[in-house]
Amino acid sequence: MQVIRCANAPMFRRAFVAACAFAISALAPVHAQSQDGPGAHGALIGDFLYSDDSDRFQEERFNAGYLFSNNWGFGTSFTHYSSPGWSAFGYGAYGLYRERGTQQTVDARLGVMDTHGYTTAVGTLDYMRHITADTGIGVSAERDVVDSIVGLERGLTYTSLVLVLDHQFTPRFSMGAVAGALWFSDNNTRPLLRTRWNYELIANSGLNAYIKTRTYSDSNPYLGDYYSPRWLNEYSGGLSWRTAINDKVLFFVSADAGRQNTSDGANNIWSARTGLENHRSRASHVQWQIAVETTNNSSFGFMSGGGAGYRYTSVMGRLFIPLN
Repeated sequence: MQVIRCANAPMFRRAFVAACAFAISALAPVHAQSQDGPGAHGALIGDFLYSDDSDRFQEERFNAGYLFSNNWGFGTSFTHYSSPGWSAFGYGAYGLYRERGTQQTVDARLGVMDTHGYTTAVGTLDYMRHITADTGIGVSAERDVVDSIVGLERGLTYTSLVLVLDHQFTPRFSMGAVAGALWFSDNNTRPLLRTRWNYELIANSGLNAYIKTRTYSDSNPYLGDYYSPRWLNEYSGGLSWRTAINDKVLFFVSADAGRQNTSDGANNIWSARTGLENHRSRASHVQWQIAVETTNNSSFGFMSGGGAGYRYTSVMGRLFIPLN
């Protein structure tokens, strides 16, 4: 199995999630964003990801860092990939900047990663600004390794640049969109578009219905280094629910099903996600989230392989501890 895993948040891991991760699958209304940041003595930050699939490809990823009170900081990362008879390790160090405000958010990271003997510059940039009370626009960029087995053995990388839109049409109806492209070091270019349309079924209930879409094409398909069909179009619909367990903890769950059409054929797809996180009213305190996700979508990241009966499951978490 050859796969790239998506962690919580940015571009694949942050802007979509993902994440792994597509951020627009969790975009909150613009006016609901909370302000937070490091304490007087900075903050400790960290995240982890563990994933496994029915082809027995596993990934363990850990990031840990420190933010100074001025929002600048540094961090380190460790990743382990394994499959029967094969394994690889990745080590990285980076500088970072993180800003959370009522009008804009910034997440930036730039550093060096050594993976399976290949050293390369890696980084991310996520910028989002609220231009009105109901509309946010932003940009997301990333450079990282293609963490499939062949990608790691060949030292392949990708660079991405996407524009992000988040708009609240009414208090109960919102949409998010991500449009841009990926450029792979094996001379493949992938323009892409993802959208999510969300409607709260009962006002202030946390119960939502949503539709999400994804489409892309590859200029140099079927290279065999990662999943790269000539084209892919998919759509799915589902329900999500978010509710407070108490004044400290929120519970969330979502599930959807749909159809994926590619140049190779068509398949039914589904996914589900559930977890816990800190209550928004406690944004100035320790912030955390833990989630479990599962899907049968073998194109979830840069996967190749899969087939009938395929399953992918991940556990991910994040932690932010202000030091006051």
